[in-house]
Amino acid sequence: MRILLFLIISCITFPTLSQKRRKIVHEPEVFASNEKLYEFDIKYLGESIHVDPTYQYVIGYLVELMAENPKWTLLVRGHVCCGPAMKVSKKRACKAYKLLIEYGIDKERLRYEGFSDIKPLIFPEKTEEDAAKNRRVDFLITIND
Repeated sequence: MRILLFLIISCITFPTLSQKRRKIVHEPEVFASNEKLYEFDIKYLGESIHVDPTYQYVIGYLVELMAENPKWTLLVRGHVCCGPAMKVSKKRACKAYKLLIEYGIDKERLRYEGFSDIKPLIFPEKTEEDAAKNRRVDFLITIND
């Protein structure tokens, strides 16, 4: 009996302290009055960090917008699905950030940050489609007058 109880208990995984502190946002984000979430984002397959060439139009549109509005700043935000992966989310954001610089946006107007899985678009993820929607880089524009 004791052996059976031990086996059952040893199979149960208990959350670590860091997992207890993690909070996944289930509500729509609220932004400051001078902040806007850009309408297009970049999607990723699996744990890829590379920007798929089919999303170059997103970068192109952003470059045009930023050129037309020299006072705007941009936060490049990396996200993942299916559990915490801060490194991957930061690398995704960094790759998009570097592309924007390559296309001519002054790096003083840009920042990037990884959010791991704490700001999902879809929660809970029930399908692969849900997970795919959460694997993204999005862009938060700050409109400075």
